[in-house]
Amino acid sequence: MNLANYLFERSKYLQKDVIAGTDEHISYPALFEQVKKVSYFLSQNFKRGEKIGILSENSSFFIASYLGIIKAGCIAIPFDKRISTDDVREIVSICQIQSIFAQKKFIKRLVDIAILNEDDLEKICLESISDNLLNKYDGSGDDLAVIVFTSGSTRRQKGVMLSHKNIITNTESIIEYLQLTEKDRIEVVLPFFYCYGTSLLHTHLRVGGSMVLNKSIFIGSVIKEINEYECTGFAGVPTTFQILLRKTDFIKNRFPTLRYITQAGGRLADCFIEELRDGLPTVDIVIMYGQTEATARLSYLPPNMLKSKVGSIGKGIPGVELKVVNKEGDSVSQGEVGEIIAKGDNIMLGYYNDAKETEKVLKNGYLCTGDLATIDDDGYIYITSREKDIIKSAGYRVNPKEIEDMILSCSKIIDCAVLGIEDDLLGEAIVVYIVAKDKDIALINEIESLCNEKLPSYKNPKYIEFIDMIPLNSSMKVDKPTLREIARKQFL
Repeated sequence: MNLANYLFERSKYLQKDVIAGTDEHISYPALFEQVKKVSYFLSQNFKRGEKIGILSENSSFFIASYLGIIKAGCIAIPFDKRISTDDVREIVSICQIQSIFAQKKFIKRLVDIAILNEDDLEKICLESISDNLLNKYDGSGDDLAVIVFTSGSTRRQKGVMLSHKNIITNTESIIEYLQLTEKDRIEVVLPFFYCYGTSLLHTHLRVGGSMVLNKSIFIGSVIKEINEYECTGFAGVPTTFQILLRKTDFIKNRFPTLRYITQAGGRLADCFIEELRDGLPTVDIVIMYGQTEATARLSYLPPNMLKSKVGSIGKGIPGVELKVVNKEGDSVSQGEVGEIIAKGDNIMLGYYNDAKETEKVLKNGYLCTGDLATIDDDGYIYITSREKDIIKSAGYRVNPKEIEDMILSCSKIIDCAVLGIEDDLLGEAIVVYIVAKDKDIALINEIESLCNEKLPSYKNPKYIEFIDMIPLNSSMKVDKPTLREIARKQFL
């Protein structure tokens, strides 16, 4: 089934707002009408399978463009709203993008390509068409629906190809384990160009739920909005919760309608998970793990296991098989470190126009995630690190997460990132960047003392520096290449 048709199958005529809130609101019938008209316009002007970009903040403009493209049988390519002009040029060239739906505020970054802005969308939606003229494309589930470009842990942009079936399968699984219904309303701070963000869009459209699109630059505004709009759900990446817990009074508030919180996009330190669990005892805290290459989600930890399995990413979601294997491909024994591999209908088709990189990660029907982990006797998985992030210091392999978790246990720290840079004596020297409430040199001394007390000498940082904000990549994870460049300029 075509993804757009699937998402609206049960909800297109619901007499309720799909987007609620003060900034913007739109009903299901009105949104569906926009999607139909965008689809008709595209089917009259573009060939099926042609690629069309989207550069927009979270809005009805994004949703109507995105789903209209997909309904027409074209391929949607969402851009990170922080994208540079050079990166736009690169993606447009690689994919031979025909046109871009772009909000006016972003148009300066676009050159030499046809643009459809808010005014154009309004004109398209004012056109009168009968349903018998609509494009009836339903296609094959294996047809390409979306290409998501992600820089990951390298500078090179890779286009993750997701089919209609990939997204539909993952959406069904998420709905099942979160038990989402028409009654659910999600407070959205995650961008729709990011797979975690679009999963919120997909799941709530499918069940007939609603969304509040938070556009404030202040993350603390979610406290007011969750209660004002009676939200039942909230989703965030580690940075989201670290800021809420260390810079706002989030945990002191009461949220009578909030049913669940989900966290993905990287490992949240145990100390923060425990703060959420203890501070919000009536709210289900759902820890999840995924990758863009897996559409969005691969595993989740049930809320009732949060205390007994703290630090675990849980087990595979419905329809996904997860294994932790050694270099020979055999399942590891308890306590042994191996790589997580995944199998399911949500696994990408491959990287766009990049067979070499695709062959590296898709092997024997499995996605090789690059994440190292252990598994316990009950089958619960614990990520230890990413292979690419391991620091080789003084002949030892150092897991940066161990150092980060220890530093984050200090209540004065909001966020931190640990990485290695070239060093003539050590091979790699350990660098720590910290985000703190106050940039006090005494705090640096405190962290140095803590590291000396808790860690062996080869794990002790050579450099500890304050930074205003840890840079994140398009997957909302720590942008290690950018941080490494900052460190090289600062210390080498």
